[in-house]
Amino acid sequence: MITEDYATALKNLIALTQTKNLVLANITGYDISYISKWCNGIKLPATKHIEQINEKMAHYFADTLIKDHKQKAASAILSISSDATDFSFEINQYLCSAYRFSLKKNSGKSKEYASPIQVITGYHDITKFMTELFQNKIPEIETEGNLLIFGEFCALSDIGFWNYFESCHLNASRLTIRVGLNLNKLASDLKYMRRLYHMLNDLLDYDFMFYDSTTVECANLIILENSFVIQYSLHTTGLIDMCTYIPDKVLVQDIYDRFFLCFTHKNPLMASAKVLGIDEMGFRTAFYSAKHFFFFLTNGFDFLLPSDTIDNILKTCCAPENVVHQIRHLRIMWEEFMSTVDVEFMLPTTSIIRYIETGYMFFTDLEYRTSPQERKAHLQNIISMMKKNPRIIMGILQASIDTIDYHESNLSFYSNLSSAFFKKNRQYITNEASPFYIVADQQLVTIFQSFFQRLKQFPVYHQYTYDEIKTNYELYKNFVERTLGLLEE
Repeated sequence: MITEDYATALKNLIALTQTKNLVLANITGYDISYISKWCNGIKLPATKHIEQINEKMAHYFADTLIKDHKQKAASAILSISSDATDFSFEINQYLCSAYRFSLKKNSGKSKEYASPIQVITGYHDITKFMTELFQNKIPEIETEGNLLIFGEFCALSDIGFWNYFESCHLNASRLTIRVGLNLNKLASDLKYMRRLYHMLNDLLDYDFMFYDSTTVECANLIILENSFVIQYSLHTTGLIDMCTYIPDKVLVQDIYDRFFLCFTHKNPLMASAKVLGIDEMGFRTAFYSAKHFFFFLTNGFDFLLPSDTIDNILKTCCAPENVVHQIRHLRIMWEEFMSTVDVEFMLPTTSIIRYIETGYMFFTDLEYRTSPQERKAHLQNIISMMKKNPRIIMGILQASIDTIDYHESNLSFYSNLSSAFFKKNRQYITNEASPFYIVADQQLVTIFQSFFQRLKQFPVYHQYTYDEIKTNYELYKNFVERTLGLLEE
């Protein structure tokens, strides 16, 4: 008597014949997502179609096994006769028996596996429910996960939705969150831009993907892959006044497969990236071909390094040869544009102090710590380059109550006024989340650029010319060098 379920039977035949799910999809006429569900035991084929499905697959599997002379191996694994005149029939019976076994097993455990749909009403009850839900479900993701949010970032921030993630312990190697963004609303009020930057800065272990909200904001769904679906309704006040919670894995998978396409068929406004690329077609190569730049740096100062320091980075960092080649290429570009183009740097004072104390920088795609001597040479080289190129502007954002949030940040912004990217402080990424965000939409680049430019309005912000930088360096030179001297001991 067959004791294997349908998923196991399919996996056995797939392994024996080395068949891809796409092949079975073409044979049966079903989408590849259905084949995957059958193989993973998430779903069974409909009873009224099972005979036709099994017959088509059995015929293919039998032909493949006979062609590869694997009848005996298949017979041993599947417990079917290898001497049968109709090998296809034997495999068909094997699949049908496994299907009946699965039906019986599922029927016997239907109560055990029942996942009732819940309806929650009232803002406070919904807030409590979602807080506990995210705290319980996010940590259950072990490898990679996807969270689809059909709603608009600004509207969700108004109801405190993003606070649910702050207390979540993330075990996943990577969790990608896809959500809509209304650029006009983002630009309409500075608070939204501030919230967006702070969220990205606080949640460094998450990968966010933002899409034009007009294509994704009407469904009002929150879907965590392989876990749950929430459908919610918004009151006229903007608050969630009712939501439906669906934990049934089969339903969740069906809904996820259907709605995931809404994101994959659209180009994101902003997307996470593992690397930026320095090759001929890479993002970074095109980025540094411009003439005007603005950099908000929180992860040390990874520009205007002396040649000896870059040589040491290439020698000591265990980078692949292609990365070394790319850095050499980028080095030439930097040496060229830093002496000719308009470059505006903005640094919180804590970023400067942190770099002087630790020497840490995320240089291109590599992490590196400069020695105290290299830091001294770096500071002197910055002053030297500012003298050669008066179009280099150095802006310092001093600590105050109004700017305190930017002094605790670990997210740098790089812009050439037409394209932009963010770089995370890799020291504070605890999983395999991507360290970069590429801003792909011109309007969003402009909004980000305007946001950082507004920091100049604070009284504690000051721009320094070469003469002012040199004067201040001479004033604090002994203090800086004594500090670096202590670090050498």
